[in-house]
Amino acid sequence: MPVYVYECLDCKEHTEVVQKISEPPLKKCPSCGGRLKKIIAPTAFVLKGNGWYITDYPSPDRKKAMESDKPDKKAAATSAASASKDA
Repeated sequence: MPVYVYECLDCKEHTEVVQKISEPPLKKCPSCGGRLKKIIAPTAFVLKGNGWYITDYPSPDRKKAMESDKPDKKAAATSAASASKDA
């Protein structure tokens, strides 16, 4: 079940609640009785276990290095064209 975060409009207290999607949203603050507003909260996403490596998600610098290691398409086409002329 998802965890929803509510903020009280009166006391600014945050409340986390485990609710079914089908349940109606909370309306009353458990601390002061004020009105609650559902807010967007960051998700907890953790990669665990073997098989996850730093190379799976390369940094921008690593991506640039990988791109520079690839053969240039123009150079490959030029060398292929000159090879066909020689034959």
